[in-house]
Amino acid sequence: MSTYHDVISEGEVTRLLDELRDEPDTIDRILPIIYDDLREIARCQQARYGSTPTVQTTELVHEAFLKLRSSAIQNLRSRQHLKRVSALVIRHLIIDHARSKLAAKRGSGQAPLSLNEELAGRDDTAREENVLMINEALQQLEKTCPRMAEVVTARFFGGYTAEEIAEMLDISVRTVQRDWERARAWLLVEIQLEP
Repeated sequence: MSTYHDVISEGEVTRLLDELRDEPDTIDRILPIIYDDLREIARCQQARYGSTPTVQTTELVHEAFLKLRSSAIQNLRSRQHLKRVSALVIRHLIIDHARSKLAAKRGSGQAPLSLNEELAGRDDTAREENVLMINEALQQLEKTCPRMAEVVTARFFGGYTAEEIAEMLDISVRTVQRDWERARAWLLVEIQLEP
Protein backbone atom coordinates (compact mmCIF):
# COMPACT_ATOMS: atom_id res chain seq x y z
CA MET A 1 0.00 0.00 0.00
CA SER A 2 1.42 3.36 -1.03
CA THR A 3 1.04 6.32 1.28
CA TYR A 4 1.44 10.04 0.66
CA HIS A 5 4.80 9.62 2.39
CA ASP A 6 5.97 7.17 -0.33
CA VAL A 7 4.82 9.33 -3.24
CA ILE A 8 6.55 12.57 -2.29
CA SER A 9 10.26 12.88 -3.09
CA GLU A 10 13.12 13.94 -0.81
CA GLY A 11 13.57 17.10 -2.87
CA GLU A 12 9.89 17.94 -2.59
CA VAL A 13 10.00 17.61 1.20
CA THR A 14 13.04 19.90 1.37
CA ARG A 15 11.32 22.40 -0.95
CA LEU A 16 8.18 22.37 1.24
CA LEU A 17 10.28 22.87 4.37
CA ASP A 18 12.01 25.83 2.70
CA GLU A 19 8.63 27.31 1.73
CA LEU A 20 7.38 26.87 5.28
CA ARG A 21 9.73 29.59 6.49
CA ASP A 22 8.08 32.14 4.20
CA GLU A 23 4.57 30.69 3.94
CA PRO A 24 3.33 29.17 7.20
CA ASP A 25 0.24 27.71 5.48
CA THR A 26 2.59 25.23 3.73
CA ILE A 27 2.43 23.23 6.95
CA ASP A 28 -0.78 21.55 5.74
CA ARG A 29 1.16 19.86 2.95
CA ILE A 30 3.96 18.74 5.26
CA LEU A 31 1.82 17.37 8.09
CA PRO A 32 0.93 14.06 6.35
CA ILE A 33 4.65 13.38 5.83
CA ILE A 34 5.44 14.07 9.47
CA TYR A 35 2.51 11.97 10.60
CA ASP A 36 3.66 8.95 8.55
CA ASP A 37 7.21 9.23 9.91
CA LEU A 38 5.96 9.49 13.49
CA ARG A 39 3.61 6.56 13.01
CA GLU A 40 6.55 4.40 11.86
CA ILE A 41 8.57 5.38 14.93
CA ALA A 42 5.60 4.69 17.20
CA ARG A 43 5.08 1.26 15.58
CA CYS A 44 8.71 0.47 16.38
CA GLN A 45 8.13 1.46 20.01
CA GLN A 46 4.98 -0.69 20.14
CA ALA A 47 6.96 -3.68 18.85
CA ARG A 48 9.83 -3.02 21.27
CA TYR A 49 7.68 -2.87 24.38
CA GLY A 50 5.17 -5.56 23.49
CA SER A 51 1.50 -5.55 24.32
CA THR A 52 1.82 -3.12 27.25
CA PRO A 53 4.02 -0.39 25.82
CA THR A 54 5.50 2.48 27.76
CA VAL A 55 3.17 4.74 25.83
CA GLN A 56 0.35 3.84 23.45
CA THR A 57 1.14 4.23 19.74
CA THR A 58 -1.63 6.69 18.93
CA GLU A 59 -0.90 8.79 21.99
CA LEU A 60 2.80 8.92 21.12
CA VAL A 61 2.12 9.92 17.51
CA HIS A 62 -0.32 12.67 18.46
CA GLU A 63 1.87 14.13 21.18
CA ALA A 64 4.93 14.13 18.92
CA PHE A 65 2.90 15.56 16.06
CA LEU A 66 1.69 18.45 18.23
CA LYS A 67 5.14 19.08 19.66
CA LEU A 68 6.72 19.22 16.21
CA ARG A 69 3.95 21.39 14.83
CA SER A 70 4.16 23.89 17.66
CA SER A 71 7.90 24.35 17.89
CA ALA A 72 10.51 22.75 15.71
CA ILE A 73 8.95 22.43 12.29
CA GLN A 74 9.85 25.87 10.92
CA ASN A 75 13.56 25.23 11.53
CA LEU A 76 13.72 21.94 9.65
CA ARG A 77 16.00 21.93 6.61
CA SER A 78 15.40 18.55 4.95
CA ARG A 79 13.62 15.22 5.21
CA GLN A 80 16.67 13.80 6.98
CA HIS A 81 16.63 16.65 9.48
CA LEU A 82 12.92 15.96 10.03
CA LYS A 83 13.70 12.32 10.83
CA ARG A 84 16.47 13.30 13.26
CA VAL A 85 14.24 15.77 15.08
CA SER A 86 11.35 13.28 15.12
CA ALA A 87 13.52 10.64 16.82
CA LEU A 88 14.60 13.18 19.44
CA VAL A 89 11.01 14.34 20.05
CA ILE A 90 9.88 10.72 20.44
CA ARG A 91 12.73 10.08 22.90
CA HIS A 92 11.73 13.05 25.05
CA LEU A 93 8.07 12.05 25.02
CA ILE A 94 8.88 8.47 26.05
CA ILE A 95 11.10 9.73 28.87
CA ASP A 96 8.46 12.21 30.05
CA HIS A 97 5.82 9.49 29.98
CA ALA A 98 8.06 7.07 31.89
CA ARG A 99 8.74 9.71 34.55
CA SER A 100 5.07 10.47 35.01
CA LYS A 101 4.14 6.78 35.26
CA LEU A 102 6.89 6.13 37.80
CA ALA A 103 5.84 9.13 39.85
CA ALA A 104 2.48 7.40 40.25
CA LYS A 105 4.10 4.06 41.16
CA ARG A 106 6.83 5.06 43.61
CA GLY A 107 8.11 2.31 45.87
CA SER A 108 8.85 -0.39 43.31
CA GLY A 109 12.21 -2.12 43.24
CA GLN A 110 14.55 -1.76 40.30
CA ALA A 111 14.81 -4.70 37.95
CA PRO A 112 17.97 -5.52 36.02
CA LEU A 113 18.15 -4.09 32.52
CA SER A 114 19.19 -5.77 29.33
CA LEU A 115 20.07 -3.14 26.74
CA ASN A 116 18.78 -5.39 24.05
CA GLU A 117 16.76 -4.34 21.05
CA GLU A 118 13.69 -5.27 23.08
CA LEU A 119 12.61 -4.71 26.65
CA ALA A 120 9.55 -6.89 26.21
CA GLY A 121 8.73 -9.24 29.04
CA ARG A 122 9.41 -6.72 31.81
CA ASP A 123 6.65 -5.45 34.04
CA ASP A 124 5.54 -1.86 33.47
CA THR A 125 7.45 -0.38 36.41
CA ALA A 126 10.72 -2.05 35.44
CA ARG A 127 10.20 -0.96 31.85
CA GLU A 128 9.75 2.67 32.89
CA GLU A 129 12.82 2.51 35.12
CA ASN A 130 14.84 0.94 32.31
CA VAL A 131 13.90 3.72 29.91
CA LEU A 132 14.93 6.35 32.46
CA MET A 133 18.23 4.59 33.22
CA ILE A 134 19.03 4.42 29.51
CA ASN A 135 18.15 8.08 29.11
CA GLU A 136 20.39 9.15 32.01
CA ALA A 137 23.31 7.21 30.59
CA LEU A 138 22.57 8.57 27.13
CA GLN A 139 22.71 12.13 28.48
CA GLN A 140 26.23 11.40 29.75
CA LEU A 141 27.20 9.98 26.36
CA GLU A 142 25.86 13.11 24.63
CA LYS A 143 28.44 15.19 26.52
CA THR A 144 31.42 13.24 25.20
CA CYS A 145 30.24 11.62 21.95
CA PRO A 146 27.23 13.46 20.51
CA ARG A 147 27.17 11.47 17.27
CA MET A 148 27.11 8.14 19.10
CA ALA A 149 24.30 9.45 21.28
CA GLU A 150 22.37 10.47 18.19
CA VAL A 151 22.88 7.01 16.69
CA VAL A 152 21.46 5.44 19.88
CA THR A 153 18.53 7.88 19.90
CA ALA A 154 17.71 7.18 16.27
CA ARG A 155 18.03 3.42 16.67
CA PHE A 156 16.69 2.78 20.15
CA PHE A 157 14.01 5.46 20.41
CA GLY A 158 13.31 6.04 16.70
CA GLY A 159 13.62 2.50 15.42
CA TYR A 160 15.64 3.54 12.38
CA THR A 161 17.88 1.07 10.56
CA ALA A 162 21.63 1.54 10.22
CA GLU A 163 21.09 2.54 6.59
CA GLU A 164 18.50 5.19 7.53
CA ILE A 165 20.72 6.57 10.28
CA ALA A 166 23.70 6.72 7.92
CA GLU A 167 21.62 8.76 5.50
CA MET A 168 20.30 11.03 8.25
CA LEU A 169 23.75 11.75 9.67
CA ASP A 170 25.56 11.69 6.32
CA ILE A 171 27.99 8.99 7.45
CA SER A 172 28.68 5.44 6.28
CA VAL A 173 26.61 2.45 7.40
CA ARG A 174 29.79 0.93 8.82
CA THR A 175 30.35 4.05 10.95
CA VAL A 176 26.79 3.79 12.25
CA GLN A 177 27.36 0.13 13.12
CA ARG A 178 30.63 0.91 14.90
CA ASP A 179 29.03 3.83 16.78
CA TRP A 180 26.09 1.62 17.80
CA GLU A 181 28.35 -1.15 19.11
CA ARG A 182 30.63 1.26 20.98
CA ALA A 183 27.71 3.22 22.41
CA ARG A 184 25.89 0.06 23.42
CA ALA A 185 28.99 -1.24 25.23
CA TRP A 186 29.56 2.12 26.89
CA LEU A 187 25.93 2.33 28.01
CA LEU A 188 26.02 -1.17 29.44
CA VAL A 189 29.09 -0.32 31.50
CA GLU A 190 27.68 3.08 32.48
CA ILE A 191 24.51 1.57 33.89
CA GLN A 192 26.58 -1.26 35.42
CA LEU A 193 24.76 -4.13 33.80
CA GLU A 194 25.82 -7.31 32.10
CA PRO A 195 25.46 -7.38 28.30
